[in-house]
Amino acid sequence: MFSNKSAKILSSFLVFFAISYLLWRFREHFLWIFPCYGMVFALLSGEKELRFIFIFLTTAIGFLMGRISGQQAGPAGTVMQFAEVASLWLTAYFLNYLESSANKIKTGLNAEFERNSQKLVELEKQIRTYREHKENRVGKVQFQSELSYSVQYISSASSIDDIKAKIKELGRKYVSEAEIFVESGAPKDVFENWAAERKIPLLVGNAGEDKRFNLRDSTVKDKSVMVVPLAIFGSIVGFIKAVSTSPNKFRTEELRFLELISTISGASMENIFLFDKVRELAIKDGLTKLYTHRMFQTRIEEEILRSARTKVPFSLIMADIDHFKKYNDTYGHQAGDEALKSAAAALLENIRDIDFAARYGGEEFAVILTGVGKEQAAAVAEGMRKRLESETLSFGTGSGSSQSSLHLGPQSGCSGRVTASFGISEFPSDAAISSQLIRIADERLYRAKEQGRNMVAYE
Repeated sequence: MFSNKSAKILSSFLVFFAISYLLWRFREHFLWIFPCYGMVFALLSGEKELRFIFIFLTTAIGFLMGRISGQQAGPAGTVMQFAEVASLWLTAYFLNYLESSANKIKTGLNAEFERNSQKLVELEKQIRTYREHKENRVGKVQFQSELSYSVQYISSASSIDDIKAKIKELGRKYVSEAEIFVESGAPKDVFENWAAERKIPLLVGNAGEDKRFNLRDSTVKDKSVMVVPLAIFGSIVGFIKAVSTSPNKFRTEELRFLELISTISGASMENIFLFDKVRELAIKDGLTKLYTHRMFQTRIEEEILRSARTKVPFSLIMADIDHFKKYNDTYGHQAGDEALKSAAAALLENIRDIDFAARYGGEEFAVILTGVGKEQAAAVAEGMRKRLESETLSFGTGSGSSQSSLHLGPQSGCSGRVTASFGISEFPSDAAISSQLIRIADERLYRAKEQGRNMVAYE
């Protein structure tokens, strides 16, 4: 069939006239030529009005040509003529029926297509929504994974310097094309000062054009800047800073990441600080700030192993405050505490960083001098004795800073001096194990007390 309506109608008329001419030219073959009008009906698909017009024309032609051709004579001819006309009508009706059915099917298919198109549009919307949701969830999972890794990574740090190094490493990994700094102390530029004053993170897209700082663009090297305060126990102790020479380099997500890193790092620093504090409380005496008896026992065993391996001797000094009970009863327990702190200070002032001082128990102290023989140790102990002997402790006198002052005690407003006796032993010349080394130093300590106190005994 033709797709163009005009061509379809024109061709139908041409076929109609051609068949009519043949029918007029060969009238004797009327019964054979007349059925060819069915082709006209077939050509006029979709044109019901024209088809009905041609039906009436062909019907009229059929009755007229039958008389003209003489083939209508007799009942048989009449029946044949009516049969051919009826067949053309049936053909037209059948073609109309087929077109109506086809139109119904086409209408149904179009409706189904429209419904499917709507479903497809809805499905595409759902797919887009799903993809957006998926990307969002994947982003959240990735962010949580990175955050979990960062928490574990920073939490594994054992010192403040280790935390700073890990912050720089994470910053370089997750903040693209940036130089990362972890700075301690007071603000060092206008950006850090701005973040410190407001206690909030700072994101600068182009420092030379940012009206918050009034900086000339030609003098600004770092265009993009991020600054996040680093706080411990609520106080700002430093800053995490990311800079880039390119403008508008950083995103809000990267600032948020640095903020989370700052929070995690602050918590880790607090944990390290609290751990060190607890550890110090566990290994140091709360009053004198010297190491505890347990730490002394651990250290002396370590020192024996080290000395045995290196063949270098070490000395042990045992010290005991003279007449401490009487002093305590006379001036009161708080005065006794001051005497213990004064004795501890005298010990610490006369030893090196590599040496070890501990409160052995009560008013007794122990000092380990690494790599020192007992003659040298005796000189050190003598310095401790003189330092302690030279100090006057005043109680309730309101004296100056060179004296210790207390307002409580049985004899308020009195002053007194604290002395101590010292005993020294050496490893390995005096003993080969810790218990013997302590026993010998103790024996010499009590020998010093028997000989008048306030003296050093090492033989």
